Amino acid sequence: MPEPSAIEKLSALLQSSQAQPRLHTERVVPSAIYDLDYRVFVIATAFEIHAKDAPPIARRIRATKLQLLQFIAIRPRLLGVIRRWSAAADDEDNTFDAHDLRRGFLGDRMFDSVVTFLVARGALEWMGGHLAAGSNAALLSNIYQRAKASDLFASERQVLTDLAAVRVTVSMLEGM
Repeated sequence: MPEPSAIEKLSALLQSSQAQPRLHTERVVPSAIYDLDYRVFVIATAFEIHAKDAPPIARRIRATKLQLLQFIAIRPRLLGVIRRWSAAADDEDNTFDAHDLRRGFLGDRMFDSVVTFLVARGALEWMGGHLAAGSNAALLSNIYQRAKASDLFASERQVLTDLAAVRVTVSMLEGM
């Protein structure tokens, strides 16, 4: 006899406890893309995997690159698009138009809000066009390490790991 699915187990548990679920069909469930905790995790992970040491200052990453990385991480289907974009960057005859992708990640206002929060919290600090580890940068590392240890958000972590092999140039980020 096959083992019951997680939904079947949950259903049986709810029935045995006399719980009465309530659904509010008039409300639309907000997307996880707008969840602060989720976005803090994605940005923390992107920073932890991709930020580079820049002695004598702390680790840092170009802000637009961080914005692109987190944008792709929460939309894994775009990984192939960014790979093609990177490969086409050296091809003067390329027909790939990156305008829509650039407009998408640069128009991500949630990223701006989360970065403002992380700067206020001391996890990040602005250094010109870069974001560097702030006085409370351990916060980012702890978020990343705890999610990794608990095997949370495996898809996003894998995409960010895969993106380490993709060359992202300044001209890709700034549209030059």
